[in-house]
Amino acid sequence: MRYAIIATDGQLTHAADEPDWDALIGPEGKSRVHLPGLAVAAWASDVGLLFPKRYPRNITASCVLAAFGARVQPYAGPIVFTGWNPANTGLGLSEIEPLPQPVEALDMVHGAVLKALDGQTPRDFTPSWAEQMREIAEHARTAPTQGITIRAVKL
Repeated sequence: MRYAIIATDGQLTHAADEPDWDALIGPEGKSRVHLPGLAVAAWASDVGLLFPKRYPRNITASCVLAAFGARVQPYAGPIVFTGWNPANTGLGLSEIEPLPQPVEALDMVHGAVLKALDGQTPRDFTPSWAEQMREIAEHARTAPTQGITIRAVKL
């Protein structure tokens, strides 16, 4: 299956084998990051932000995901991109599909984010877009981790 990964160091790689989700994202489980209007899904660790030593924040991927319409928030650990077809649900098939070809949009946005984070304005984007990516990166670096509150319940 064709998929792509943005590692925590910002490097984008493509693969065409069967993904080993435990090795790629972590054994705790994966969570789908909704990318509205795209036949693509991103996958992040369910617990990445809770274990910062094991899953460092992925600043580059946080910006790429925001550029594709995902919720602006910090994402931690490697992020995997696959194809996504929710219409398969009713057919009893897996919604996860190979990453659609070509993957130029992912490559282009990734490259543009890297340029923006380096203080440049990418050729196909505006200066305000580049500044917005730098703001998202700062948010991804500094936003607090959400906590979980557990309350005792009397039965």
